[in-house]
Amino acid sequence: MRTFPSICTLSQDNEADLRDLITDALDDCDIPLYPGCVKFSCVSFLLRLYHFKALFGWSAKSLTCLLEFLNEAFPDGNTISTTYYKAKNKISALNIGYVKIDACPNDCILYWGDASKKISYDVCKSSRWQSSNKLDADEQVDGSCRRPKPAKVLRYFPLIPRLKRLFQSSKTSQSMRWHKEGRTKDGILKHPADGSAWDAFDKRFPDFAFDPRNVRLGLASDGFNPFRTMSTSHSTWPVLLILYNLEPWACMKQSSLILSMVILGEKGPGNDIDVYIQPLIKELKRLWIGVDAFDSSAFESFTLWACLLWTINDFLAYANISGWSTKGWVACPICAEKTES
Repeated sequence: MRTFPSICTLSQDNEADLRDLITDALDDCDIPLYPGCVKFSCVSFLLRLYHFKALFGWSAKSLTCLLEFLNEAFPDGNTISTTYYKAKNKISALNIGYVKIDACPNDCILYWGDASKKISYDVCKSSRWQSSNKLDADEQVDGSCRRPKPAKVLRYFPLIPRLKRLFQSSKTSQSMRWHKEGRTKDGILKHPADGSAWDAFDKRFPDFAFDPRNVRLGLASDGFNPFRTMSTSHSTWPVLLILYNLEPWACMKQSSLILSMVILGEKGPGNDIDVYIQPLIKELKRLWIGVDAFDSSAFESFTLWACLLWTINDFLAYANISGWSTKGWVACPICAEKTES
């Protein structure tokens, strides 16, 4: 059995670099919006504006005009960015962005990695781009021309930066150890850590279980129509990750859920959802090997591991995520070949 050392052997220079990155990213979170302001910090105010931009479709130019107006209206010494570009750079330091990955309209392939340069899939022959001449205004190839609009896009939110950020706050860093250090073991099932599956995993991988900071995840996914009408051909499939290290009253809160990706299309991905979760699987494999992180509560560098314990879904989505057909012959995933069809 391979070993999972608790603390990584980083040099002092690497530890200093980690602390500098954390300090640079979090300094603005402690700066008030203007002298004497206690309700908003520089970053929290920009995040609220950025949320409004996404909700109501504000253009970059309109947000820049708003920021310039707010700078005139607020007292001198305020920390509001003057342009959308500066505000976006300040927010991007928190690593809360997402990656747009082009996908085959027939859910055959993601155009990433070795296939990032392809313009069509060899099997279905479908083009990577829309057939119309509409261009994507957000994707410029150079100063004069723009690339065609992709036929389908996966929006993926990288997992590793989000897990690292949990340990950059001393409060959340302590909460990530609650399942081992703060839980009362009275034989009553109140948290997944009290269950037999958790205990069996700990016995199989004791080196992983040794450090309570190692992350246990659950994955949930299902499709819905956000437009509230069945006459519209559209399906949205969010893939969510649940942090089971946290307290039971915190791990299922909306603020504690991690949005991993959003799959959009005229229909659900079905069994081809495995095509879309490839980036997540790649990160989970890397997290199983271990990544360098910094624990602000203990003020030390350590190697962070994570594992996916289980999935949460209804019976229909179970078939798509697990690859086991839940209808027709041998439909029961528990009885398997012994199903009395």
